[in-house]
Amino acid sequence: MENVFNILEERGYIEQMTHPQEIKELFGKESVPFYIGIDPTADSLHVGHFVSLMVASHLQKHGHKPIILVGGGTATIGDPSGKTDMRKCFHVKN
Repeated sequence: MENVFNILEERGYIEQMTHPQEIKELFGKESVPFYIGIDPTADSLHVGHFVSLMVASHLQKHGHKPIILVGGGTATIGDPSGKTDMRKCFHVKN
């Protein structure tokens, strides 16, 4: 089976990274868990979310394990401002 790293590279998903050879070797020899967090504060999903989900799809098809979170927890994870309060989320009204 082809290494998913090669597929991501061929499709233009990889622009730059550190330690590409080590990552390629890791993807080739074992199943790697990976995380994508989608911030729920936007009015809708956008192309950036779609690209992340496409990469996740390729990784999963090659035996890697996705952890994809959408919701409240992702509103505070990785906030560069150092805030500890959750940002206000967009809610769809019925």
